[in-house]
Amino acid sequence: MVHIEFPKIEVRYEDLTVDAYVHVSSRALPTIPNFICNMIEAFLSHLRIYRGGRMKLPILDNINGIIRPSRMTLLLGPPSSGKTTLLLALVGRLGPGLKMSGSITYNSHHLNEFVPQRTSAYVSQQDWHASEMTVRETLEFAGCCQGVGIKYNMLVELLRKENNVGIKPDEDLDVFMKV
Repeated sequence: MVHIEFPKIEVRYEDLTVDAYVHVSSRALPTIPNFICNMIEAFLSHLRIYRGGRMKLPILDNINGIIRPSRMTLLLGPPSSGKTTLLLALVGRLGPGLKMSGSITYNSHHLNEFVPQRTSAYVSQQDWHASEMTVRETLEFAGCCQGVGIKYNMLVELLRKENNVGIKPDEDLDVFMKV
């Protein structure tokens, strides 16, 4: 077993609300007349002549919570209940069409004072991972594909400690990683 001290980050979110402004009824359908209406509406709203006919759809409504450091947190809910939206809000990756209000803090630092990408990551549901790989092999593979950035020293330390303990990667996976 390799012991590496990871940063301790506590994430708090208070009165978190995420709203989307969407067309409803037949205007929500992707048809050519609706596309033309949407473009005219966007042009007129840019000129501040017309406000637009979008309705506010709450995705997350005034939620509060704490994600404690060094603990596993399980997020459960039915489909379309806002789980993905919550996670994207926590890492600061909400889409441009969504409006967020409330407070998100990392160790008492607000989201605009903190870079969550340095301490957390959101892995989308479409990502596929090789279950045969160890954590180190997965991190090395991700590092080769995306660049290791600030995690390089942590990977070097992990590799050194694994070598000291005698942990060896599977030869087939090691060849796969090097290819």
